[in-house]
Amino acid sequence: MNVLVYGSGVLGTQVYHLVHEIPEIDISGFIDDTKEIGTAIFSDLKVSENRETLEEKLLKEPNFTSDHGLILAIGPDNLAARWQAFHWGHEKGFNFPNLIHPAASVDSSVSIGKGNIILANATIDYDVSIGDANYLDIGCLISHNSVIGNNNFLTTGCATAGNVKFGDHNFVGMHSTFTDFVEVGNENYFSAKNLVSRNIPDKRKIVTFQDQKSLPI
Repeated sequence: MNVLVYGSGVLGTQVYHLVHEIPEIDISGFIDDTKEIGTAIFSDLKVSENRETLEEKLLKEPNFTSDHGLILAIGPDNLAARWQAFHWGHEKGFNFPNLIHPAASVDSSVSIGKGNIILANATIDYDVSIGDANYLDIGCLISHNSVIGNNNFLTTGCATAGNVKFGDHNFVGMHSTFTDFVEVGNENYFSAKNLVSRNIPDKRKIVTFQDQKSLPI
């Protein structure tokens, strides 16, 4: 499958290297709405499209989306823009393949949506449900019977015990751990190395354990 990568920053570079580990996927270009077309990314790669030029191409080539997938490489600094780009691409008819590194372990019972990125040495245990457009970085562990909603960004070494539930649009810093049966709402921010043992509602910033103490167990 030929794919366009939406985003040309650090995450776009990481996606480029990930795709090189997946023989059935080839990158045909990079989309970026914040850089001029032709801007160098790295090596000989350059920004080839923005949303406006791609819209024009779709008008001229209505079958373009049947031949090309879309991969989200918009980083965690703007999860709202990332989710909006996913919906835009879906409305235009793009496929969103899941990118799963060959060194990741995903149990055969896992239910997984579209447009997810799972990097090397991540482990997804049995009976886990994963929605759309999530990013699971190197070495993440999602234990049995857990639910990961949509557009969550879990960085290196994050781990959940069993039966943990995530909503949507959460950012989790490196090596954070969630104990069993914890439920996380939407649009939360967790700094690195948090141990989360209480339910977290919506739109909270959890930097230290003290930030959890006022929440119900």
